[in-house]
Amino acid sequence: MICETGSLHNGDFMEPYRPRPISRLPLLRPGDWTLKRYAIVYDGEFNAERFRSGEQLAVSMLPSPAVMPGRIGVGILIDHQGRDVDYVVIAWWDRENELPIRVFVRERHAEATWRPARGAESVCVWDLEIIWAERQAYVATVLTGGLNGGRLAYLHDDAVAPFALRTWG
Repeated sequence: MICETGSLHNGDFMEPYRPRPISRLPLLRPGDWTLKRYAIVYDGEFNAERFRSGEQLAVSMLPSPAVMPGRIGVGILIDHQGRDVDYVVIAWWDRENELPIRVFVRERHAEATWRPARGAESVCVWDLEIIWAERQAYVATVLTGGLNGGRLAYLHDDAVAPFALRTWG
């Protein structure tokens, strides 16, 4: 996916970039995991119900156990309400400083179901805003503060605040 940046319509190659609203949602706690949740909306109001089954599919991909040496059981989940397609992005911190990422996609038609991303489908520039902010927060809290001591600081860090203010403003 080129994640909603546009396609060939009447000779236009891409829809011009414009910031999208990013909001922090309540933490999600599946099993021993704790995920920081975000919503990105192309247009209109965020509809959380559209993402429930996609979130369940994404969460089923989390490794077990959540906590082990080098893994503190934290990650992020992004519900991206795109222009023509919805995306769920899940990522978790593992092996001390790595971020495995999985993307799930659902087209917007009556028969559509959530499925793993395929081919070139991936995260997009709006998802990367959150991923970058979360990287910064993880380095500042966990990698600098210690794997165990930094966990709570990471979960309470509002990494996306500067982006949310910019995109809503």
